[in-house]
Amino acid sequence: MTSTYGELCLAGAVLAPLTGAAVSAAARRAPGRRCRAATGFAWLSALSALVAAASVALHGPFVVAVDGAYGRPVLGLWANQLTVTLTVLVCAVGAVVQSFALRYLQGDRTAPRFSAAASVVVAAMAVVCTSATVTVLVGAWVVAGAAFVVVLGCRPDLPGVRAATRRALSMLAAGDLALLAALVLVWVRAGNVDLVSPGVLRDAAGQLGGLTTLVALLVVVAALTRSAQGPFGRWLPGTVSAPTPASALLHAGVVNGGGILLVRLGVLTGGSTLAMVGAFVVAGLTTTAAAALVTHKPDVKGTLVFSTMSQMGFMVAECTVGAYLAAILHLIGHGLYKATLFFGSGSQVPRDGQAPAAPATAALPLVRAAATVATTAATVGAMTAIPGMLAHRGAAVLLVFAAATAASASWSWSGRHPASVRWAASWAAALLVAGALYGLVLGGLGRWIAPAIPGAGAGMLSPWWLAAVAAAGIAVAGSTRLPSARRRLTAMLVDAGAPPVELVTGGARGAHRGARAPGSAVELAASWKERAA
Repeated sequence: MTSTYGELCLAGAVLAPLTGAAVSAAARRAPGRRCRAATGFAWLSALSALVAAASVALHGPFVVAVDGAYGRPVLGLWANQLTVTLTVLVCAVGAVVQSFALRYLQGDRTAPRFSAAASVVVAAMAVVCTSATVTVLVGAWVVAGAAFVVVLGCRPDLPGVRAATRRALSMLAAGDLALLAALVLVWVRAGNVDLVSPGVLRDAAGQLGGLTTLVALLVVVAALTRSAQGPFGRWLPGTVSAPTPASALLHAGVVNGGGILLVRLGVLTGGSTLAMVGAFVVAGLTTTAAAALVTHKPDVKGTLVFSTMSQMGFMVAECTVGAYLAAILHLIGHGLYKATLFFGSGSQVPRDGQAPAAPATAALPLVRAAATVATTAATVGAMTAIPGMLAHRGAAVLLVFAAATAASASWSWSGRHPASVRWAASWAAALLVAGALYGLVLGGLGRWIAPAIPGAGAGMLSPWWLAAVAAAGIAVAGSTRLPSARRRLTAMLVDAGAPPVELVTGGARGAHRGARAPGSAVELAASWKERAA
């Protein structure tokens, strides 16, 4: 029997941030007290989501909904292993961001506006994660996008914020219109499809007939836009102008929505090979280009922006091959560490009088090779030792990626430490422990989430398509080392990753707002470096 406390807490996870938003926006006095109240409701939301997850673990999945014909939900929330896990992530990140913003925006007159809009974003994303019907999911998706635009524009006096807000509004609105069009097509053919009853979404996909590919493409466009992929992601670089709490909320919660959408509506998208190929190509190219851009950005937040684009691209690629479990675990990990990186971005900017960083110490090739082999062996051995680790789709390919990433990290870190056998042994031992813990976490989360993961559709690609992303990344990385290609490629990468700049002539705003700064890519990079410092 479903616990009543679980149902109340599931509803509370959504209603608590909405209450905080109302408190923060309604009153006109005591802005600090209003923001603290909103933060308290944010933590209440996170606690409620955690209790709802415990209820699912103890009593099984449950739904809180208004039923319509044939007992199917019309409006409501659905709690299973997947949805409550995502809700805990969204609400916890929202609470941490609100707590950080209390000090970051202390004394700022726009703090209550930020707090209210951020609370609405969290509530809407929680509904996206737990919605019981496709209609509720799409409605919450649109609200989350609109609320984030308000968060992004809460400080219009900062340089570049107005241009970034306008671009984000136009591009996110285009993606939302695509999703609304998909909803209309599904509604015409299958009605208000619920996401609770087994097989209902698959039956609805079968009723689409010749519209299957069109609906899948529309959903993919919405997911790519929210995750800032390819031409749909030109809005993301401009978000570096927003205050750090807004950036953290975006990169730890909002952009993850693309992956959540593809997983929850995977039955609709996975039936179209054309949609999956299109999404994979866009995501793969974005992953490769953004990973190359990371090493050419002069500012800290700009580096994190393109890191997010690269991570989200690989997550979308995982969805196109049906590796939903890997995508969810990737999404959770990204949400946790990317918020931390944004919170600490200020500490990466050198201060006056600060001692320069010590130059890297060249390590002996033998020590580097030993560290790389030990790291790879430790990662592979620790992860494969977990029962059922390789049972899921795409797990073998992802294991290769994990080992390659660990080997790359060992190679990089070995150049910053004195070369010695003792250091190599310590590194190998640390990686063995870390690999075992990582494998245990993945194995535990996999066993918890796997029962709620949708099956792969007929249009899904082979998991080995992910190897093409690695090959493209290696090719780009190799080309940047060639003197003949480095100059042109570096300038092109820096110029392509530049956010929109608001030019102010003669003290007046407006005439040149949103224009690109003149000059070469090298001059543009230098200007952004000065701004970051």
